[in-house]
Amino acid sequence: MASSRPRISPRHVFALCAFLVPLAVLVVLGRNELQRSGDEAKAALEREARQFLARAKVEIEQELDRILDSAAREVERQLPKSTPLRTTVSLRSEYPALRSLLLLDNQLDLLWPGLPLYTNLPLVRESQRSPDAPGHAMLQAADLLLVHQRQPEAITLLQYLADTLATANPPGSDWRPDFAESEIIARLRLANAMQQQQQSATARVEFQRVRQLAARFGRISSGESAMCALAAEAALAKLDGPTQCLALLRAIADNQREDFSDGLLGAEAQRASAAIPADAPERAEADRLLVENELRADAREFAANYDVFLKVLLRIRRSRQADETPVSERLVTTVGDDILLLDVRPSTADERVHWQCDHVALHFDLGKLLGPVLHAFADSEGTFLLAVSDAEPEPKSIVLPPADVPKDYVPPSVETNDLILRAYPAEPGRVEADAAAAARQRTLMLVVVFVTALGGVLWSWRAVSRESELATLKIDLVSRVSHELKTPLALIRMYGETLSLGRARDPQQAAEFGGIISRESERLTALIQRILDFSRQQAGTLEYSPQPHDLGELLRRIAADYTPHLESRGVLLIDDLPHDIHVKCDASGCESAIVNLLENATKYGIDGASEHEVDLVLRASATTAIVEVQDRGRGIPDGEYERVFAGFHRASNAGEVRGAGLGLSLVRHFARAHGGEAIALPRDGGGTIVRLTLPLAPAPTKANQDPDDPAGSRP
Repeated sequence: MASSRPRISPRHVFALCAFLVPLAVLVVLGRNELQRSGDEAKAALEREARQFLARAKVEIEQELDRILDSAAREVERQLPKSTPLRTTVSLRSEYPALRSLLLLDNQLDLLWPGLPLYTNLPLVRESQRSPDAPGHAMLQAADLLLVHQRQPEAITLLQYLADTLATANPPGSDWRPDFAESEIIARLRLANAMQQQQQSATARVEFQRVRQLAARFGRISSGESAMCALAAEAALAKLDGPTQCLALLRAIADNQREDFSDGLLGAEAQRASAAIPADAPERAEADRLLVENELRADAREFAANYDVFLKVLLRIRRSRQADETPVSERLVTTVGDDILLLDVRPSTADERVHWQCDHVALHFDLGKLLGPVLHAFADSEGTFLLAVSDAEPEPKSIVLPPADVPKDYVPPSVETNDLILRAYPAEPGRVEADAAAAARQRTLMLVVVFVTALGGVLWSWRAVSRESELATLKIDLVSRVSHELKTPLALIRMYGETLSLGRARDPQQAAEFGGIISRESERLTALIQRILDFSRQQAGTLEYSPQPHDLGELLRRIAADYTPHLESRGVLLIDDLPHDIHVKCDASGCESAIVNLLENATKYGIDGASEHEVDLVLRASATTAIVEVQDRGRGIPDGEYERVFAGFHRASNAGEVRGAGLGLSLVRHFARAHGGEAIALPRDGGGTIVRLTLPLAPAPTKANQDPDDPAGSRP
């Protein structure tokens, strides 16, 4: 029968729980403590970051208040006495971040600077004009003559064309703008050609006629006539000298030519400035006016963006107010690639009287405006770095965040004046190293605790299992020994009582009864010896004394001693035991192992067979001696060839054959104690082969041979 499973008592379960529960509590407490330490470190880092942001917010607000309030006071002082453009020039020396100044009405519409009515187009060449325009062919011919430096012929042709167009289009109700526009272009070409031919007087007349015709023409068509008039005005100023050039520069700078594009006005201003000699008294004023003109162009460019985008934002904010009082607002937004600040305030009484405006707005470059204060917070020697962006849905960065940001780091942020401030660690490597160290500590603690718990559980399980196995073995031992001892003891008692009472019929029967008593006594002795050996095996005290032996001689002696016993049970032992196969083994242990194998081969024969053969075979391989006991018995069922070597295990087909299931366990213990192995194999044609292997040993020399050891000599 199979051995019972190890039984675990409630006491063992309690012992395991007593070990694991405190360990689990320790794990939880340690993990929580490490997590708490990590959370405290993160919280401390966030507190420092928020303190850093609070300082940055205060300094940015103070810097903005200081600069904007100071600039506003200067505008209040200068604007009523000067122009917006000159006020801007004056303030830019003290406030380099100032870009432009705007004057707004009550609806936040632009009053100054004005927006251009025409786009920045160059003068249209005749080849680009419609072929149906009056004088188109003659203008093309004149252009061709001018390209080939044939000015006299071009002058004659242009003069004829201009006079013809003037005659065909007299002032009156039937005046045709297309004729007038062609005449203006022709006369401008004519005046430029005359000027190249040093005909200044006649050129002046034609330039003046262009201005007169353009003034009559007005703002009809594409504005080309007005651009021709501006070109004529610039040419007249150049002819009249530095004073008139300076007057044209002043008119452009004062925005008196606001109907034209800034590109065209800038080009004409450069031409007028170039006509003033470097040593002329007007030179310094001309340079100042050129600067003003550049500022005017910038202001008008920003004014176009204001009119399209910023005015709407200001009106939305104004609509959120409960009343219609003049708005005072700071607006931070992105226009193109620039982040700007627009500071809008109600105008003073003097500003309203002088400029008829309700609001004054200052346009600043926000990066330059905050540059000094941001530089202090962007210093890499600090604990944190400041990143600044606007509050738009798609924010634009004023100060970029660092390229190296710790993984999973969420920067704290704060908002002020439409700006979002974020704090990043100045040394991200240190933050990541601290996080990694904390993670390593948690991991190491968990690994150590896990290994400790696993070792403790395995040790406890092994101890409990061993104790349970021993308890099971004790129960099985008592049960099997009791069962195995009952039969021989009963037979010995029965036949002993029969003999003691003199009930034997004759001496022959008495001898037979005595033989039975003797055999059962031997069986009882062998069983007790096996039990003692198994007990010592389980306790680890079963020891052997290996000595060199000729294994063939040793097995032959064992077979000779055991053959009569086998023959009495109807077993024919056939041996094949060659000489000179030497091993080191304990002779008594070897005899016990072989006898156990022969006993099993004898007991488990085929049911009903009175006689059968058992082979005892010895052979050698390269390194081992192989002993096989081969029978033609009932064999071992599949799947049990390994299990039969377990203590107290018997094959499932053992039937009523008596046995304790200890023999094969002792055989394997003997083999392994000598560095060998014992296995069971099926035999072809039926039966079982039990193979015992032992390591070979060198043959003993005569000097070392024990003269009293018969196994060491040949017969």
